Amino acid sequence: MANVSYQPWPQSQNYQYWDFPVMTDSGPDDLTGVDITKFKMIFRNLNNVDTPGTGNFFVKVLYPAEILYKASIADVAAAFNGTIIVTALYPPSNSTTDLVAFDAIPFTITAV
Repeated sequence: MANVSYQPWPQSQNYQYWDFPVMTDSGPDDLTGVDITKFKMIFRNLNNVDTPGTGNFFVKVLYPAEILYKASIADVAAAFNGTIIVTALYPPSNSTTDLVAFDAIPFTITAV
């Protein structure tokens, strides 16, 4: 598994899961009762244009929270420079009323 950080990711490579610790301002989050299917990936380029990711999320550890993202072929098909942002719908509503956006991570997908 690859910890996500500001390192170039090879274009077209969707092997390995991307590994994210999930933190709040007060420390590690707890994913107990959170529906992982309500998580979304956003690729935001340097022009602030958002493209939704089409890969899948998985829970690695409930507490301290750690999630995995399996990028789809579409996610890594083209070179990219910008940030990736994970959002989630949290209880109790599991709707945009309880939308969480985690800190953006600088990210680059480079042509090989």
